[in-house]
Amino acid sequence: MSQARVEDMERLNQWIGASIKRGAIAVLTHRNGDMDTVGSACALANIIGPTARACGIHLSTMARTMVTKTGADFLMLDPKSPAWPRNLGGLIIVDAAGPNQPGIEIPDVPICIIDHHAAGESFEIGSSDLEINWETCSTAEIIQLWAETHASGRIDNQSRMLLLAGIITDTGRFRHANAAALSSAGRLADAAEIDFSEFIEDMESVELNNSQRVAITKALSRVQTLDAGRWFLSYTKAGTNEGIVARALISAGADIALVCRRLQGETRLVARASRGSTRKGVHLGELMQKMVSRSGGEGGGHAGAAGWTGAIDATDATSGFISLLMATQGED
Repeated sequence: MSQARVEDMERLNQWIGASIKRGAIAVLTHRNGDMDTVGSACALANIIGPTARACGIHLSTMARTMVTKTGADFLMLDPKSPAWPRNLGGLIIVDAAGPNQPGIEIPDVPICIIDHHAAGESFEIGSSDLEINWETCSTAEIIQLWAETHASGRIDNQSRMLLLAGIITDTGRFRHANAAALSSAGRLADAAEIDFSEFIEDMESVELNNSQRVAITKALSRVQTLDAGRWFLSYTKAGTNEGIVARALISAGADIALVCRRLQGETRLVARASRGSTRKGVHLGELMQKMVSRSGGEGGGHAGAAGWTGAIDATDATSGFISLLMATQGED
């Protein structure tokens, strides 16, 4: 670990210690509630101790499954009227670098931002606040490094499984992992005596209800394909489980998968890319940030997995993403 990161971990530890003296700590996820943000929040709160609690406004299907399987504590908040503790000493926001990403009004307390990708709009960081933003494959790796450095005796197997699940999902089942992510996953698996194959298989055994299965099948039946420049794109609309649909399209041979969802007056784009495409120059996170410049809203993510949410209609959003993708020339 570099000296700069060592110093960041020390600052984080000091910030947590000062917040505990003031009162409770809320560990807040982003509004899409994916496995990295939820796993990071639940593990961090668990390792900090009883003064901290993970919370957010949404759990993805995968995150809900893992929270149930591990018995993790996660508080669902009402986005219009969140119930914060009276003695809230600090707020840690994980995997969300912009003020709109949590989907909830942020209380006026010291905040700590822990993330691993840029946002279109950043939080205003005051003298009592802290921001840690590293170029890692997942936020879970940052939480793990803090725990290994400053709270090694409090890392239990529940936390290890949640962090490992976050790394696995944010690296696309290790397809987009670097050496540091693989090392982090290996340390977690070794300490908890986890078999990777069994763990991933168990993660993917998500129990879908009949309506979700029908919705996913309909989304796959509506798939359209397009040669978007040098990229083979498969795209569709879905009412639920966009990530599962996108992953299925990549497994079926698409270079890029795009899934569009319309919900409560907003359009949500979810995109995935094959490992070969990212090696040739596709960076979906950058494309989704360009969508923000083009159409407003909020977007970003990783090279191989990203999302965007905005107020324009689904057709405009899909055509905008396709135009941006076609302009990506890539490398041979």
